[in-house]
Amino acid sequence: MGIKSVGFYILVIALVIFSGCANPNPSQIDSDNDGVVDSLDICPNTPSLALVDKYGCALDSDKDGVIDLYDKCPNTPFLNVVNKNGCTIKKIK
Repeated sequence: MGIKSVGFYILVIALVIFSGCANPNPSQIDSDNDGVVDSLDICPNTPSLALVDKYGCALDSDKDGVIDLYDKCPNTPFLNVVNKNGCTIKKIK
């Protein structure tokens, strides 16, 4: 590589850095890395590895108040009282 080639690459790198291409657009930032950009994320700080809906909220498939990531008893009957693991502690008829 000649001196002219090195100069060209330095120029390209400088243009990328100073044009803002090296910094993400604030509207595209996803702080909690859940796949939903912050500007659309209504549930910030979603736990790592949690599956989320289109709004960035962790899924709770059985609607027992314990997100699927931590739910040890999936498919808890609706309205049952559950513990922190999502397991029934009191059945509601």
